[in-house]
Amino acid sequence: MTIGNNSLYKSPMPILNCPPLEAHDKDIEEVYRLTLNNPPTDEDFLSHIEANKQYPPGKECVASSVSVYKNKDDAEKLKKKIPAYKRHGFIAVGPIMAKSGVVLESTLSSHVDWW
Repeated sequence: MTIGNNSLYKSPMPILNCPPLEAHDKDIEEVYRLTLNNPPTDEDFLSHIEANKQYPPGKECVASSVSVYKNKDDAEKLKKKIPAYKRHGFIAVGPIMAKSGVVLESTLSSHVDWW
C-alpha cells in the first residue's frame, strides 16, 4: 500500500480509501487520550505512522489515525496495560470539533479513530 500525503490531511496515510468512507465529521464533547506529557504536547497526538511505531500489516489507515476514547474508564484500563503509560502516563481530555477532521466510532467500545 502506498503511504503519502492525502491532499486533505497533513499526516502521512494511505492515499486510497483512507480515511474510510464510513468516517464522518462530528463534534464529540469529550474524548480521552493517553499521553506521556502533562500538559500534552504535539508528540502526544502523533499517529503510529508519524511516531514510527509498529502496527499490523494491512492496518495502515488505522495506523494513520489518532486513537481516543469517549469513556474515561476505557482509557484508564488501557493505561494500566501499556508499561510506558502505566508508569509515566497521563490521560488528557478535550473535545473533537467537526472541523478538525473525521472520526470513525467503534461499535464495540468507546474507541474512536480520528483523522
